[in-house]
Amino acid sequence: MIEVTCALIRNDEGFVLAVRRGPSMDNAGKWEFPGGKIRPGEDHEDCIIREIDEELGISIIITGRLDISEYDYGDKHIRLIPFICETLSSKPQLREHGEYRWLKPQELVMLDLTAADIPVALQYAASYGSNEGNSQSEAAEAISTVEAGDEMAKLMGRVSSVEEITMIAHSAVNDPVLLSQLVTLSSSHEKRVGFMASWGLSKVADINTAVLVPYLPALIDALPDAANESVQRSFMRVIMKCDVSQIPVSHHAKLIEYCLAAMRDTSVAVAPKAYGMEILASFCKFYPDMSNEVTAAIQMVISEASAGVKAMGRKALRRIKN
Repeated sequence: MIEVTCALIRNDEGFVLAVRRGPSMDNAGKWEFPGGKIRPGEDHEDCIIREIDEELGISIIITGRLDISEYDYGDKHIRLIPFICETLSSKPQLREHGEYRWLKPQELVMLDLTAADIPVALQYAASYGSNEGNSQSEAAEAISTVEAGDEMAKLMGRVSSVEEITMIAHSAVNDPVLLSQLVTLSSSHEKRVGFMASWGLSKVADINTAVLVPYLPALIDALPDAANESVQRSFMRVIMKCDVSQIPVSHHAKLIEYCLAAMRDTSVAVAPKAYGMEILASFCKFYPDMSNEVTAAIQMVISEASAGVKAMGRKALRRIKN
């Protein structure tokens, strides 16, 4: 049996990347989720990050997993290990494949996929695309009538799709009360509520970072006690998307120390390290004297890091030098 990893890579709109196998590959012309074989002694996570960097030249952040798919092609038996990932890049470089598309979850199952990838597409579409119409209507009604934090918490507990959270984010951009509730609920100790609220803030940052500027000090203060890794990741992404010049000087040292600590802590996940590199590189423009310390911290991280983290680190180092 051959163990292979694959990645369902999502962009900021929630679309998933599918690639078409090139003429020199097995199953030429078939669509698949990018990935590749696991090398001896290699972790599954390191494998998928390396494969995506080698095949597509983009960096990814792993955010979840799906059930394993197995298929016997006759000449080989594949055990496919799927990861849900996000990307900080916008355009893949096709080094082996002939074509790529960004698709909605429901559109994935319409592709002429390889046999092993079909169960993965069905599983993802069922998990992320079911009951969209009804749930969106419920979300819209709840947003229009929300008056208190507990009602908003109930709403966030019912959110189940990218479309819903994007709609909430668009509403929050124009509704200061709703935006304030998202900030408050993002620190909720109820894991799902905190995750969804912080994800909403991340989507708000994609639409209009200006409305989040007044809340940056609160997010920085909340980082050390973030309820879980997902909330931490969203907070860091929001801060990264904003201009560091908009952060009050009173919170510069706290944020810089937090990011440097994340660089040095081997238990910290990939995403906070990646966003921390970008934030620290931005601060170096305002505090040139810290450039050497930041450079050393990033180099320490990427010296034994996966391919994806190495790519992010090199990008940050280039920003510091320039």
